[in-house]
Amino acid sequence: MSSHQRTASNSSNSSNGGNTVGILEHFRCRYAPFSDTFPLKEPWMSKADGDNLRRMEALLSQGKSFALVGEPGTGKSMLLKRLLERLDAKTYRTVLIPWAGQKPGQILREICDKIRLDVAGRTPLIQRLHKALARANDAPYTVIAIDEAHNLPREALQELFSLTADHACATACASIILAGHPVLTKILDLDINAAVRSRIAMRFRATPLDEEEVEGFVQYRLKAAGAEPGLFEKEAYTSLHIDSKGNRRAIMNIAGNAMDLACERAERIVADDIVREVASMN
Repeated sequence: MSSHQRTASNSSNSSNGGNTVGILEHFRCRYAPFSDTFPLKEPWMSKADGDNLRRMEALLSQGKSFALVGEPGTGKSMLLKRLLERLDAKTYRTVLIPWAGQKPGQILREICDKIRLDVAGRTPLIQRLHKALARANDAPYTVIAIDEAHNLPREALQELFSLTADHACATACASIILAGHPVLTKILDLDINAAVRSRIAMRFRATPLDEEEVEGFVQYRLKAAGAEPGLFEKEAYTSLHIDSKGNRRAIMNIAGNAMDLACERAERIVADDIVREVASMN
């Protein structure tokens, strides 16, 4: 293995800019643009993200529930968090469960904890939640978002959707948002989940970025990090799009490791051949 190959291999095994200090000095930026700890005030969103966000907000305003499916790294969790951040706290009470692979009782207990509902006593949690979510004139509307929802046990899925209706007054008392891998679609399509499926007003899909969006995504992070906009060679975006398949997580990894390798080689520009070399090591 050549010295260049060893360098690329070491770089591709780093974590989104493992040589952070060297990158900051070499490229004269405030932050490593593709570090997972790099703080962004607002995430970059594609046009499809923005369209979906507006439709989701409209559905919640109508008391509807919905699902968001997509492959890992396509921006589901980002969009989910952004949606919850945008909801007016005076109108909505939000609960985010980031991991659904728990026992049904544990999920219900976590929801109780997040809405500060006392769980002491023998009354079943599901009954406590039904009572707590029943609408009062001045009470915020509850939105429960479940990430990695394809891992939800069947019992938990059905219990969650039982919380959406206030049977005393025949109105919605909560909305459920399910976000997860595309296998979630198959789970919802099972006959046993027909009642749950009937309460899902729409299924949104998170999709990979096209080449123009890949460049926009990278440029956004470069600008936010204080890096030069021309840090990546124009042709590099084509390779970055091809090798990442438009997956945001893969873009972050490849771009961060390409900056590492360019820094190691004292290159001021991340050239197309560096992006392709790093991608070939993954």
